[in-house]
Amino acid sequence: MTRGLHLAFEAASRTEVDAFHRAAGAAGGVSRHEPRYWPEYRACTAFVSDPDGNNVEALVTEH
Repeated sequence: MTRGLHLAFEAASRTEVDAFHRAAGAAGGVSRHEPRYWPEYRACTAFVSDPDGNNVEALVTEH
């Protein structure tokens, strides 16, 4: 079992970031950060802890 991993997925849109956050929560994940824009990263991201304690992220960057 892996613990403490930070895994990020690139999304195509803010809509996909929102859908990731909802689906991860429905699958047993715990929200670390609701979807929002982070100006320091120039990206919209959402973070969820999976049942093993890994940090899973979806993000879409500005182009």
